[in-house]
Amino acid sequence: MKWAGIAYALVFALLSAPVAAQSDPKAEIAKLKPKDFPSQPIEFTVVYPAGGGMDVSARLLAKQVESLSGDRIIVNNRTGGAGMVGHSYLATQAKPDGYTVGVIASLLWGDAMLRAQGRWAYTDLEPIAYVNSDALIWVGSTEGPYKGMSIKDIVSAAKEKPNTIRVAIVPGSMWEYILDQIEANSGAKFLRVPFQGGGAGITALLGGNVDIAQGFFSEFRGYLEGGKVAPLAVAAAGRMDFLKDMPTFNEAFGGNEYLWQLVRYAVVPKGTPSDRKAYLAAAVQGAMKDPELIAEYRKQGVFFDPKLQNSNDLAADLNAYADVERQFYVKTGRLK
Repeated sequence: MKWAGIAYALVFALLSAPVAAQSDPKAEIAKLKPKDFPSQPIEFTVVYPAGGGMDVSARLLAKQVESLSGDRIIVNNRTGGAGMVGHSYLATQAKPDGYTVGVIASLLWGDAMLRAQGRWAYTDLEPIAYVNSDALIWVGSTEGPYKGMSIKDIVSAAKEKPNTIRVAIVPGSMWEYILDQIEANSGAKFLRVPFQGGGAGITALLGGNVDIAQGFFSEFRGYLEGGKVAPLAVAAAGRMDFLKDMPTFNEAFGGNEYLWQLVRYAVVPKGTPSDRKAYLAAAVQGAMKDPELIAEYRKQGVFFDPKLQNSNDLAADLNAYADVERQFYVKTGRLK
């Protein structure tokens, strides 16, 4: 009875204790709101066309940031040059006043290292929040001469009849680099058809203008559900939970180098006032803690990198990933 009495007392004490108040994200963000900012809509800049994976991620994020902050957010697609136009704008032209936030991806690193020719660097943009990650997927049509073929079948056909299988690429990006790897390792040769983004290539696949497209799950999900496209392989370390029957490229070809994934994150131009930067960071980071937004992102087929989700120094952790990409460029002779 003595122990029962003690246990009862402990339970009563726990039930009677005041419950710690849950932090209110809106209140936390409001505390950081600078005086007289913002006085106009904030632009979320996306450097790829509307409808693609980057655009979808940015628009979902903008909606949640608006809800939390009460600020007006507009998404502006500054396209051209397979991302180069928008990246150059963010790094060299956007005013560092807090009214421009880039919702970008790690494709920026390749542009900065290979195409900017020293005019700007990816470090000219300051990361404020990690958003999500996405793996590149090859898809074929459910109609036509390559219907029902596996990724290994496709590559064998491209080896037997060089330059007859048309593949959509985004020049100077992972869309092109993975093709370089496959050709170098297999002896196959593909006919490369350039596009501004993955979504445009998938549209071309549906129209019969290419035989293989490359993109992210959100870009072809609707066509997959409609039976228009068939996923072939994913450039990730493991199979995707939402497409368990789709092999990785490494599985299909017995390698370990076919890893091409986007890291999406938010940035501001270098020199943005610290109080505005802190406020914008809090708004985006707060949005990224929302369960509904996370669930919506998962529907798009993205995943979340624990290292970046829990980063104490996002810029340093992103730089570490960028250095790995730099090593690929050096290895392949693209960069000295």
